[in-house]
Amino acid sequence: MPAPEATPGLEVRIRPAGHDDFPLIEARIRKWSDREVLLPLAGGALRAALPDFRILSPAFGPPIVLAFAALRRYSKRLAEIRSLVVADEFQGRGLGRFLVDELVEEARQDGLQRIFVLTRVPGIFEKLDFTLVPRQSLPQKVFVDCSICRRRDCCDELALVKEMT
Repeated sequence: MPAPEATPGLEVRIRPAGHDDFPLIEARIRKWSDREVLLPLAGGALRAALPDFRILSPAFGPPIVLAFAALRRYSKRLAEIRSLVVADEFQGRGLGRFLVDELVEEARQDGLQRIFVLTRVPGIFEKLDFTLVPRQSLPQKVFVDCSICRRRDCCDELALVKEMT
């Protein structure tokens, strides 16, 4: 499939993450969690979440990872897009937006009715029709992840939701 307009001539593919992707995903998440952009996800928790991850890579040529993100399902109706990372050298080319759009389509095909994100960078999601909501309106996330987060008392992430129609 063709990539976003900002990367003309680049054909990409999306595939499920595999065991071989684990070290790279873990390292990139660690890099961005150390910078307090992403929540940490490593070790056994990341291994358990690996089936949720999708990898964006060139359709042809070396099998590099351009971007990745996870679609974490909470129920048959609700999912979260999390751990979105675009390789440094490919940032600003629309690949993150492209991957989010593909995850939204996957969710739609699976019959999910609502997708949410928690982020400090809401612009990409607002451009894709996600709407700002109070974080407390997402009890599934608050009870599962927020309650054990070291920043739970001073969280500055914004919650955004996309209702599937």
